[in-house]
Amino acid sequence: MTVRSSSARAPIDDSDAVATTGRRHRGVLVLAAITALIVVGDLAVKGYHRYVQPVPGDVVIVLNVGSEANVAAWWNTTLLLAVACMGVVAMVLAGPGARPSRGSWLALIVAATCLSLDEAARIHERLGVPVQNWANDHGVRMPTFAWVLPGTLIAVVGVVCAVLWVRSLPRDLRIGLLGALAMYLTGALVVEAINGWTKRQGASAAYVLGTSFEETLEMGACLVALIVLSRAVALTRDRGTGGWSIRLREDLR
Repeated sequence: MTVRSSSARAPIDDSDAVATTGRRHRGVLVLAAITALIVVGDLAVKGYHRYVQPVPGDVVIVLNVGSEANVAAWWNTTLLLAVACMGVVAMVLAGPGARPSRGSWLALIVAATCLSLDEAARIHERLGVPVQNWANDHGVRMPTFAWVLPGTLIAVVGVVCAVLWVRSLPRDLRIGLLGALAMYLTGALVVEAINGWTKRQGASAAYVLGTSFEETLEMGACLVALIVLSRAVALTRDRGTGGWSIRLREDLR
């Protein structure tokens, strides 16, 4: 297989292109099925633990989508790293005068990698420590998780940068990636803020469902981003040599 970034065209076997698209769709379905299995498995174990009989604590922790260093966290981290890897492929394929430039693809790689690290280490939760300390010192009762405030400020900056970045993308990729970002932030900030409020109200059942919904949105956003980015990269077959090559879409070169 070869990697090509030039604008020269090679004949593409339409049947091979269709087969490649089919394989790509099947790959996304596999990722979606694994995601659904993790979320449903978490709800099933928690429901059984709560309404039928206790389940060993280690099992609940390993499958809990709201915990860290477990199956759900590792899977979410993997999906974010997969987005970063797609950015690496696009950056390698981008030519000197391509739009987006290699620097723009690098920005996507850094953003996805940082989110992956945050998912693995729960760095965002540590942002709330000074906010919570300030609230405790001044007798202020936080209505939700303390990290939501600094997290929102960071998200606003990130959204502005993302909107500026996607302006150089074709319309379908631009809408798709912005949709994935909106989906991710809805889960990571909006639903998480509601979860913090329900937890403080003692609504444990609502908190469990809300946490599952939050993680579903975040992992679903990664799947949407992967689908969109896979449209930017074409796996084609040269009729003359029979070899396969990876190249960017023509409107991205």
